[in-house]
Amino acid sequence: MGDNLKKWMLYVDIILLSAWFGYGGKTIYNGGTLSIGYIAIGLLITAGIITFFYIKKEESLLSIMSLDEEE
Repeated sequence: MGDNLKKWMLYVDIILLSAWFGYGGKTIYNGGTLSIGYIAIGLLITAGIITFFYIKKEESLLSIMSLDEEE
């Protein structure tokens, strides 16, 4: 898997996790309850993020997210 693809996976995971928190916060704020599906999706997103960092454990977060092309 190329470094560029791994970088985009990180961005997508961050966006998904932010949307997940936003939806949960909005639902609770409006007086609703969260279902088991909400929790399952959150666990899947979190597992994806943990897996990504396990694969990229030799690089720091700043070097992954940097826009500099280092060969």
